[in-house]
Amino acid sequence: MQTQENRKPTILIVDDNFINLNILLEFLNQEGFKTLIAQDGETAIRRAEFGLPDIILLDIMMAGMDGFETCKQLKNNELTRNIPVIFLTALTDTVNQMKGFEVGGVDYITKPFVPLDVIKCIKKQIKIKKQKEELSQLTPSISEDTEARDRFFSIIVHKMSKAFNQLHDLSRFFADSITELNTDEITVFDRHIFGSARNTINILETILYWGLLQQDALTVRPEKVDLYGIVSAALYTFQKLTRTRNLHMSHDIQPECYFQSDPEMAYRVLANLIVLTLAYPASDKIIIFAEKTDTHVTLMIKDTVLQSDILNDLKDSKDLLQTISTNDALPIQLTLALCQKMLELNDAKIGMQPTDNQQGSLFCVTWPCDP
Repeated sequence: MQTQENRKPTILIVDDNFINLNILLEFLNQEGFKTLIAQDGETAIRRAEFGLPDIILLDIMMAGMDGFETCKQLKNNELTRNIPVIFLTALTDTVNQMKGFEVGGVDYITKPFVPLDVIKCIKKQIKIKKQKEELSQLTPSISEDTEARDRFFSIIVHKMSKAFNQLHDLSRFFADSITELNTDEITVFDRHIFGSARNTINILETILYWGLLQQDALTVRPEKVDLYGIVSAALYTFQKLTRTRNLHMSHDIQPECYFQSDPEMAYRVLANLIVLTLAYPASDKIIIFAEKTDTHVTLMIKDTVLQSDILNDLKDSKDLLQTISTNDALPIQLTLALCQKMLELNDAKIGMQPTDNQQGSLFCVTWPCDP
């Protein structure tokens, strides 16, 4: 029998156009997905209840029950409500695209189909679905204390609801106004939407990483890491979020500045500290630089209004949950506790020190150069 980890994802395709069905079936099967098909809404609901697919590709314009009503019934069904629905829609049909989000869709694919775009969209939603399932399994490991567990999910709901609502509102306003916008205004919207999405993803990843650490489920794989490479990648990832907040971020790292760490954890620490600095900047210019000795590399991010005493007495598990305020733009102490734990696993450490003008603080992360 196949385990949950290695089984092939199942895709339910719902379309009353036989040509569309054949096109999707052909390249989804070539990519190794298992497929189910339905040509109307009623059949789709029955197939979803029985087959429990990982993703549903749902055409909007169908005879009888259309895609919107089908999606509503899927979301009202206990068996199928958590299955992501991706709508199939015409390229210029922005009104229906937004209505699809309102009835519970998670994304849309435009016709005519571009195979690479379809596969990317499906794989993205499968990854998100898996992350949600991992998140739902964290409850027992967080604490047996009901109050702490409720506190944890209250924080998650608040953070993610605010982030997703902002992203939804930006996307909807953009779709409603696109015909009236000029090129410069479209560019501004693009930056805001991308920045909001990047911020939302970072919050979700922070919470998931924290849960995995509580379960001792992260494996450390240290290797030689080039600081120049991960800093350049991080600046590229967050450049639109930076511009959205009218900030400028640059670095002064030289190539071939190597240290020892698990590269994924090193990047996650860097990303979290950049996001915190962007959320609480001390000036409109953020600079990343480094100092290197024979034994250590120290990365510095300048500067933030957060004070160094915030690192004192960072707590863990349910004690930490009691200190997090749902009014913060980000779960600051949760983020810093996560960074501290990942750095400890890599024989590294985090600190903060005042800037020269005493108006802010800079983050300092020190990694060893040798294993």
